[in-house]
Amino acid sequence: MTAAERERAARYHFQEDRKRYTAGRSTLRRLLAQSTGIAPSELVILEAEWTKPRLELPPDIPSIFFNVSHSGDFVLLAVSDTVEVGVDIEQVRADCPITDLARRYYSPAEFQYLETLPSDQRLRDFYRFWTIKEAVLKCAGLGLSVPPHVVDIRLKEDGIPELHCLDGNRMFLAQISVRELAVAEGYASALALKTQDKISINLA
Repeated sequence: MTAAERERAARYHFQEDRKRYTAGRSTLRRLLAQSTGIAPSELVILEAEWTKPRLELPPDIPSIFFNVSHSGDFVLLAVSDTVEVGVDIEQVRADCPITDLARRYYSPAEFQYLETLPSDQRLRDFYRFWTIKEAVLKCAGLGLSVPPHVVDIRLKEDGIPELHCLDGNRMFLAQISVRELAVAEGYASALALKTQDKISINLA
């Protein structure tokens, strides 16, 4: 890791958070090194507030897209040589005030849907919605600078999420593809891809 990354790791108050950040960053650098042929320590990752981190590469090396999320004991990384990606993982916590959060951050249709569910399914689908929203907004490079309710999720009869956008100026969000992931028991996670084409996804 770079000196700036080591300094950032040191700022975490809890040792578990420091270890998680260090492990995630080191793994990301190794994955990006494999994709670019550049040594992990020589990769330049540009980061600025309210913008998506990106990799600065020489003109002769094709673009590489990546995204990182962490929660609980897990770090989730996505790397693509084809399209922009966004990823999110959340530990499902029974003590989460999901009713208050859904009322504040979800669309009216999402909130009403959750209110019709039994408690265990409500908890599960609350986190499903949240990880999908996060992954989509991160894929678009917007993060939580855009209110989460703008991404309106409807579950089709087969359970597959269907995206709608409630902001006329950001209708492109509904064109992002999303795939829910089964990464670990007790976690919800999702991957978003800035394309409608079918793309091969390798989980490792």
